[in-house]
Amino acid sequence: MTTAGSKWGIVMSRNAGYPSQVVELDFLYPSEGIHRRWEKGYRITSAAATEDQAAFILSAPKRKSQDIMQETLRTSAFPSTHVKDKWLKNLYISAICYGRTVS
Repeated sequence: MTTAGSKWGIVMSRNAGYPSQVVELDFLYPSEGIHRRWEKGYRITSAAATEDQAAFILSAPKRKSQDIMQETLRTSAFPSTHVKDKWLKNLYISAICYGRTVS
């Protein structure tokens, strides 16, 4: 999923390995919706934003793993130090996007 200006680009695939997917779309980071989905076993598999909207695709894996962990970070500058610290804990970037945040 990607954006250019106010236009969205989305790729959809058959047999991608997810029995269920949802979209959280909001004018700001949809924190409450994402946390509700995490509690039901969904994980973020894509993210994109325009200047006005942020979209997060959350997918439910076919097999649930006991070791799935995700974190999200909102910042105004690329968090190089934060990312390097997370790499040391085996957390890796799976999606990145640019959009509006609340201070």
